[in-house]
Amino acid sequence: MPHSHNWPARRQRAFTLIEIAVVVMIIGVLIALTLPGYRRIHLKSQATAVTNDLRSFANSFINYNLSSGWPSGGYGPGVIPPEMTGVLSNAFTQSTPIGGNYEWLVDTGAGKAVLVIRNVNDDKDLLEMVDGMIDDGNLSTGSLTVSGPDLIYVIEK
Repeated sequence: MPHSHNWPARRQRAFTLIEIAVVVMIIGVLIALTLPGYRRIHLKSQATAVTNDLRSFANSFINYNLSSGWPSGGYGPGVIPPEMTGVLSNAFTQSTPIGGNYEWLVDTGAGKAVLVIRNVNDDKDLLEMVDGMIDDGNLSTGSLTVSGPDLIYVIEK
């Protein structure tokens, strides 16, 4: 008579639906906790980039003004004034880190030289962060203000 072995049946262990749901929920909570920090970091990087651009462009215009007077303005968003070709970074012609495009305006009669970002992103936290880096932190006062969809940086009044 053949000898038969009665091995205990092996039960394959698998994750239950409940266990999987708990893991997914924990991952979701962790992601939700990191999003505000990520948003702050993202806003700060955008604000820093546009602040550096504004300072760089303003310095280029101021240096040009010291030797030749203010360059002409009113060419439209993203257009470098002809006098500033080769002096002003090509970043002036590209979209800004906060949306919209840079524009140079000058009114020599009123002695006003202005950098404008046309159609800027309307994220108030972002705009206030830019204002805090370059001006007084208040979007309604100082040399950096918001007017409708535009961010206005007055270089000289």
